[in-house]
Amino acid sequence: MGFRITSPDEYIYFFTLTFSITTNVVGFEVRIETNPPAVEFGDSLKANCSTTCADSEPLIMVEYKSGINPIRKSGSKWIADLFPSVESWDISVPCSVMCQAEENKLNENKRVVVVYNRELNITSPPEVLEVNKTYSLECIGPRVYPNNKLKLTWLRGSEIVQRNFTGEEGFPDEDKRLRNIFNFTASMSDDGQEYTCLAEVDLGSNTTKPITNSSVTLQTYSFLDPPRILDKRPIEMKQEATLTCEVPNVYPAEKMRVRWFQDGKELNSVTTRPNSNTVRTTTTWKPQVAGLMEVVCTADFEEYPSVPPKNDSVFIEVFVFPDPEIQVPISPEGNPVNITCSVFNVSGELQLSLKNRNDILVNESSRTGLSIYYTVDAEAKLDGQQYICEAELKLQDPSTSRVKKQVDTLHVLYAPMEAQIFKAQEDWIEGKSQNLTCHGAGNPAPQVFWTKDGKILSREILHIPSVQMWHSGLYTCTVTNEYGSRNSSVNSVILYKPQNTTISVNDQTVSGVPVTLSEGDEVTIICNSSGNPTPTLKWEAPSNGRNIQDGPLGVLHISHATSEHQGIYKCTVTNKYGTDEKEVDIRIKGELWILFLVIAGILAMILLVVALYKISSAHKRGLYKVYKAKPNNNPQIPNGNEYQENVPLKKLDP
Repeated sequence: MGFRITSPDEYIYFFTLTFSITTNVVGFEVRIETNPPAVEFGDSLKANCSTTCADSEPLIMVEYKSGINPIRKSGSKWIADLFPSVESWDISVPCSVMCQAEENKLNENKRVVVVYNRELNITSPPEVLEVNKTYSLECIGPRVYPNNKLKLTWLRGSEIVQRNFTGEEGFPDEDKRLRNIFNFTASMSDDGQEYTCLAEVDLGSNTTKPITNSSVTLQTYSFLDPPRILDKRPIEMKQEATLTCEVPNVYPAEKMRVRWFQDGKELNSVTTRPNSNTVRTTTTWKPQVAGLMEVVCTADFEEYPSVPPKNDSVFIEVFVFPDPEIQVPISPEGNPVNITCSVFNVSGELQLSLKNRNDILVNESSRTGLSIYYTVDAEAKLDGQQYICEAELKLQDPSTSRVKKQVDTLHVLYAPMEAQIFKAQEDWIEGKSQNLTCHGAGNPAPQVFWTKDGKILSREILHIPSVQMWHSGLYTCTVTNEYGSRNSSVNSVILYKPQNTTISVNDQTVSGVPVTLSEGDEVTIICNSSGNPTPTLKWEAPSNGRNIQDGPLGVLHISHATSEHQGIYKCTVTNKYGTDEKEVDIRIKGELWILFLVIAGILAMILLVVALYKISSAHKRGLYKVYKAKPNNNPQIPNGNEYQENVPLKKLDP
């Protein structure tokens, strides 16, 4: 339980140094002021009586009950009393004033001082409160006189939940305390919630003064369901098993403790909280004894000893069940093989079966252990056959029976049955890679030997990065072990694109130079090429060529060559692996060609004669330039612009 001063938002606590009560009558006033307005028992108090009487020295009287003797000071219109320590619960300040200016009228006033102490008590709630149950918080207020001046308020945090006060003044010598009992239903939101009881005195004019308070912080919990053991299946002796216990609908989950016990001994466990209101604990258990073993899961709040723990227990069947054993010996082909399946030292009803796939070969039962047998003749086709030794242990709960299996393989020793050759590429293509591998089924695994055209190759896997023509031939694979050998062969035929393409004209091979033929000639053009598979040949003749006969594959025939047959003849050779091309330029000469030569010769001779004549004339005539010539004004000369004689001339170069 904690104590502190609280200032709620709903209240304005007003502390005043003085409290005055003024009696208004016709003519003048009588005022009483106390400081403080409410005084704690044993503290000091000041009381002042004053008047507005017009007399310079009115008659002022302040008389207390017997035994109260304050320290007094006075003035012309006031009296001030000091109480160093208030030791009485009944403090009244009576004040009377006689005023001559008002025809000796007498006015009176009286002020009852509120006296209090700070004794506030809260009845402590239980250590922890269960959610959804009803509880009470009781607050006993301090002693106050008059009693009707005290208010007790319960606050939940800063929220007012209940207020209590009384209208009875009471008696000064009566210690009658005000009680405020708050009933509520605990909830999870109350966990860690602070409740405060606040005591205030009423100063009038809707003003209160807080004098003391006390607070209590609640702890709540929810523990509706007991723990549940989730794993109840049988466990094999000396084998580790995980047990899980779960507590749902718990609050606060982080304070819940869940533990495992076996024979009163706590087991190591790990606790997790999958959500905000669930606690889950797992333990790894390795039972050392067969039979029905009891395990207990206990849940409690370690911090709240008053909350009783809850348990769940279960009997788990612990059984003995060794792994079955199977023996399948290795045997050469043709010999008998004895297969054994065994299990010993079991606790319970045992069913033992020897199977080949799903076929049951032998089936027997026992309560302690047994061995079963099966004989088979070793054959090459049985090599690699798997046999299953299956043991089923029937427990008390039939739905929890256990099954264990062991598998072994039959190994038959035999000679290779055949040699199988595998090619990475189906075709042997020039320039492409090729891999040859060879497999032979035999036991033990046979060794592999390769030969090419009878020549031994050392590699078991033949890798040819780039196939060439010289890779053609007969490849033979031999597989062998101590029981025999087999072989197989593959003949490599190299496939390649067209190459070595040539063109011949009238039985003359041409290469890159034009071929000139005479008009009227008979012409045979042949295209030859190599390739595998055999390529196809296609000719492209000049577009103006006519009367060209397409003879056998790759042969063109022109019976009578003319100028129309001139041009480029292209031979295109193609198979599935590529293309090659060759072309020839055919030119045809005729009779007009000779005439053109004669005409050209005559024209050349004429041009030569003209050139020689011009050279000889240039030496006689020449070209001249006139220097400093004067015009000739002789009228007998037709052209007045001619120049005078005897003027030097300079000869120019022709």
